[in-house]
Amino acid sequence: MTKNSLSGCRCLSPRIAVACIFLGCGCASPAYTLVADETGEAQWSESERACLSDVRQLTRPDMGLDRAGEAYFSPDMRKIIFQAYPKGQNKYQMYTLDLDATGRAVAGSLRQVSPGGGACTCGFFEPSGKGIIYASSYLNPDLANPNQYHREGSSYIWDMPGGMDILSANVDGSGARPLTATPGYDAECAYSPDGRRIVFCSDRDGDPDLYVMNADGSGVRQITNRPGYDGGPFFSPDGERIIFRADRQQNDRLQLYVINADGTGERQLTADSDVVNWAPYWLPDGRSVVFTTSLHGHRNYEVYLLNIETGAQRRVTFSPRFDGLPVISRDGKRMMWTSQRGADGTSQIFLAEFEQPTGF
Repeated sequence: MTKNSLSGCRCLSPRIAVACIFLGCGCASPAYTLVADETGEAQWSESERACLSDVRQLTRPDMGLDRAGEAYFSPDMRKIIFQAYPKGQNKYQMYTLDLDATGRAVAGSLRQVSPGGGACTCGFFEPSGKGIIYASSYLNPDLANPNQYHREGSSYIWDMPGGMDILSANVDGSGARPLTATPGYDAECAYSPDGRRIVFCSDRDGDPDLYVMNADGSGVRQITNRPGYDGGPFFSPDGERIIFRADRQQNDRLQLYVINADGTGERQLTADSDVVNWAPYWLPDGRSVVFTTSLHGHRNYEVYLLNIETGAQRRVTFSPRFDGLPVISRDGKRMMWTSQRGADGTSQIFLAEFEQPTGF
């Protein structure tokens, strides 16, 4: 991973600073009040009900996960993959969790799918639902923990290590094998909708850029090559474009970009001089994305919608704590994200019914 404080960050650049995310650092905004009912479930603002309803918390510390984040749906939406700290440990491992038809966690279905012996991040399902990919340092077990962070002022700085490689495996974690084996950092990986390609971030040329390779690891091709970090890429639903985040100004303020899958036609989507915009993810129609922004302060990240054609934005979450890393289900009816809105304030995974507003 890169310099950042994320529980599951799709890995920011070697000097990207993101304030107080995922660490349970008591950064609640004074503008809102977080309350919990007698069951311990978080209560959210009425303002969220325009887009979100029927919230359910999918992961909890009592499942043996000190914190969890960056979750993605399986193609049939009955399973998720995510990373989490096992209780008492300090290296993220990859997990899957089954969902029932209502989008609630199936009791007893939590499964670690990474081999251990190294830190893991950035999991994703193969579009057939039969396989997974993720990044891991298990080939370099003595590598310094890529989840190390330290504080500089009001920000937490995330270290992006070498020795991270992309692995493919069966959904149950068996048969893990490396798709990359470079000395540097290969991570932040996602399949194309047809399952034939993988887009990822690598610093193999000395700068974190975007690459595309065949699903078997062959045919690696660089698609961005400008100074500064490029990462967190995802193919559009039609496979023709890639959404990503970048620090092109090298000022620790990530912005959103879109580029054709062949590396042409790059376009900047956000340009807020003092705002971090990151973690974009496509809606199924390919017109809009959800993303995470520090627009309301670097101690209170929120989820927003962005229409990439008109530039229109709309706020989705209103929690006083961290809300980010949003993803939308393939049918467009559910949103899953990482949040600290739970009663214990730890970073955990939440899911809600999603209503796409007019204009997005």
